[in-house]
Amino acid sequence: MEAERRPAPGSPSEGLFADGHLILWTLCSVLLPVFITFWCSLQRSRRLLHRRDIFRKSKHGWRDTDLFSQPTYCCVCAQHILQGAFCDCCGLRVDEGCLKKADRRFQCKEIMLKNDTKVLDAMPHHWIRGNVPLCSYCMVCKQQCGCQPKLCDYRCIWCQKTVHDECMKNSLKNEKCDFGEFKNLIIPPSYLTSINQMRKDKKTDYEVLASKLGKQWTPLIILANSRSGTNMGEGLLGEFRILLNPVQVFDVTKTPPIKALQLCTLLPYYSARVLVCGGDGTVGWVLDAVDDMKIKGQEKYIPQVAVLPLGTGNDLSNTLGWGTGYAGEIPVAQVLRNVMEADGIKLDRWKVQVTNKGYYNLRKPKEENEIELSISI
Repeated sequence: MEAERRPAPGSPSEGLFADGHLILWTLCSVLLPVFITFWCSLQRSRRLLHRRDIFRKSKHGWRDTDLFSQPTYCCVCAQHILQGAFCDCCGLRVDEGCLKKADRRFQCKEIMLKNDTKVLDAMPHHWIRGNVPLCSYCMVCKQQCGCQPKLCDYRCIWCQKTVHDECMKNSLKNEKCDFGEFKNLIIPPSYLTSINQMRKDKKTDYEVLASKLGKQWTPLIILANSRSGTNMGEGLLGEFRILLNPVQVFDVTKTPPIKALQLCTLLPYYSARVLVCGGDGTVGWVLDAVDDMKIKGQEKYIPQVAVLPLGTGNDLSNTLGWGTGYAGEIPVAQVLRNVMEADGIKLDRWKVQVTNKGYYNLRKPKEENEIELSISI
């Protein structure tokens, strides 16, 4: 048998073969990570579009989060989650994969009830299971809730009361909700339903309807600037929606104050209050809208204005005793308590026009400036 012919060591053919292997491995080492990165980016974009589609069609106020601030469990699969979505109106927290199921299974806060006279005077609790505040206590046995490392216990999304799993009874599920600590600040869904029916009947006697809620009822309207305080206003909007009726909470970057304050015309005379969350510019914007209400002849609906300062500066807020800036040092619930306990004072607003007349008393209209002062000098 003839011996097989093999290329001698160091021949050109062997060098080309080695160079081909080197080029192949180099291409794989470069292109494979690029391909994997591209594929992951494509999948991430698909998931993002899917979530946005669910958010757009949902009645919940879903928000994405990369990391929950406390131990959190999915309301659908009951598994521990680090990231996912939460509703900034009712407080539901779910994993990304359970988002669609949660949207179908759980109902969010209703700003208005259905037109059924049987339920207008008796609104039951709206219970949601799991992820209760760590400092909450059971309304039945008065023991601490949310202590176990799992999805457990219930919370009413209106009155914020909590109850243990073992203390939950059928009587509690049908019990009337009193809206809890902030009932004097909340606009009940039943009130808005009745107002809607009265407007259809061309009736405007809201005083009779409000008398059922008591003399201490002073509904609060939140006007927050989501861009103030390094976007702290956006987080405050969600916390206020959880504690109040979402219809009372407005982002002034999306709804101008003049439109938001028209909610005051559906309330009894001199009963509404407004909490402005933002800097001096936002406060001045809201006060301008209040002045426009006077021009429209809506003096009886003009609300009292409180300030939650965001950002830096905030001279007006500091003068009125609300501080120089809010950085989350006190919980939002305490802010609402401060508003309920605050005393009203009268505030003068001045508008000063400065004109440079130049030489020989010749006026220069192009150099006119207007300065607004929100406190008496």
